[in-house]
Amino acid sequence: MSYYKSNALYDYLKENQYTQYKFTSGDLWQLIYGDNNCDPKLLVLASGVDHKQYLNNLSQNEKEGLQLLKKVSEITQIPLRFVRFIIDSEEVDEVITFRNDEKPIKVKMNQLKDLFHQEGLPVSDSATDKYLNDASSSAYHNWQRNSLGRDIKVSDFDLWKVDHNGKPIELYELKRSYYALDRWKPFSDDYSNFRLIHKVVAPVGIHFKIVYNVRTKNPWNDNISKLKIFEVDFDQEPPINQLGIIELSDFLS
Repeated sequence: MSYYKSNALYDYLKENQYTQYKFTSGDLWQLIYGDNNCDPKLLVLASGVDHKQYLNNLSQNEKEGLQLLKKVSEITQIPLRFVRFIIDSEEVDEVITFRNDEKPIKVKMNQLKDLFHQEGLPVSDSATDKYLNDASSSAYHNWQRNSLGRDIKVSDFDLWKVDHNGKPIELYELKRSYYALDRWKPFSDDYSNFRLIHKVVAPVGIHFKIVYNVRTKNPWNDNISKLKIFEVDFDQEPPINQLGIIELSDFLS
């Protein structure tokens, strides 16, 4: 099964050891769930593993992903839950999960939905308890989309910048498309996700920006030499403002 794995910016940061930037990639996602008012309710580290790793202790990548979200949880007082599911199975009917630092437990998918509901999320009444993998998504993401309902808002955290103590100071939403840099702007359909993220980071002084680069598929070129930067602040009007087009080196300076 092949899902979205990485991008050129992640690869560059990793290869050049820019340790002040933190991210998850592959089958690991840092997520924020909110209600229909985009009020954040629950942080989740979702981890897809093969069946041989399902009962193992936390991997190093999982530990690092959790460590960052724990800092966010401590700062924002938003609860944190870990969810591990088997990604190489055709269908998923259970996960391993724990809240904050509690003991891991196995739960069925409807039980997981109940746990989400207990955090104040307005989940749907659908009763499906098994979720299939498909060509474009994992079973967990299918469960998320089909079971939680339309009143749930969910977004992922793409890229963090941290200070020397590991405290998050900036968050970047990464966007890529074939549009030229001077033509692209954030789509209005994404504004609810942006608002949700803003409500997580703004009250605790973490700056939120959108970073766009051009990516073409034929021929393939994920071009990060120049980046278009936007500042996001829903306490102002307009909530998203273009800061300019800059060199990668200027972004990382």
